[in-house]
Amino acid sequence: MTEIFIILACVPLYAINAFCDKYASMKSGIRMNVFYNALKFFIGSFFFIPLIILDDAPKFGWGSILCGIVCGIMYAISKTLIMTGYEKTSVAFMSLCHAAGMIIPCVLGHFLWEERLSLISIIGILLAICSIVLLRDSKSVAKKYELLGIILGFIIFLTSGTVMVMQKIMSLYFAEQSVSAYNYYSFVIAFLILIVVSKPRADIKSRTKLVYPFAIGSALSLCIISIIMTLLAGVVPSIVLFPLFNGIGIILVCFGSIFLFKEKLTLKKLIGVIIGILGLCLVNF
Repeated sequence: MTEIFIILACVPLYAINAFCDKYASMKSGIRMNVFYNALKFFIGSFFFIPLIILDDAPKFGWGSILCGIVCGIMYAISKTLIMTGYEKTSVAFMSLCHAAGMIIPCVLGHFLWEERLSLISIIGILLAICSIVLLRDSKSVAKKYELLGIILGFIIFLTSGTVMVMQKIMSLYFAEQSVSAYNYYSFVIAFLILIVVSKPRADIKSRTKLVYPFAIGSALSLCIISIIMTLLAGVVPSIVLFPLFNGIGIILVCFGSIFLFKEKLTLKKLIGVIIGILGLCLVNF
């Protein structure tokens, strides 16, 4: 029960992270988005340093390093593409694609970690997929942007799911190694990839002050989420942990975006949100 309360307490951080990235995407283009994420992971890496110092667990184990590298690569891809997706489609659609990544560790948990995946859970997963289709932008949106949004959503689904799998693997197989170090490696790897890709010019650096507050908010919320989810992944079944956290997070993001970003909640999208939430709830049974 304590773990459930911890998960629920972290849910607002899910929304904070999404809204910070959305605000930043509104003030920048793709190159600035990449630099913004590089800045975010650079700031976040410093958050883990005191935790690493206080952590008595081994800090240079190959497990934490390897998992950190894979997670960092996935972070670099998903966090940049989701900001591009925010510009091409809705926050609700991108957030649900990101949250739907939990399907990957849930399915793997059934086959690899003896975590029971019932028929009801399978139905819940299928409903979650149907809701993603309903949350697509309307037909009034240009076809090329709609197609791009779908492609981005699928990639985000895969990369976010891989991050969750790495958290699970780290917690199950390398529990004796430092979780703080694992998260530090993932943030540093993401920063190094993004700073090379962005190749920040003078005009980009001059606009940093516009997104700096959002980078701090996103970095701190993502740091706490990464630590908590990795620690809980070893004691809470995937079929409970990821759907519960992401499912309630979607509710906050979907309805929060209506007030913060004036996104229209059409009947189709409302049905999509309801079906998505229902699907994620069923996954817990």
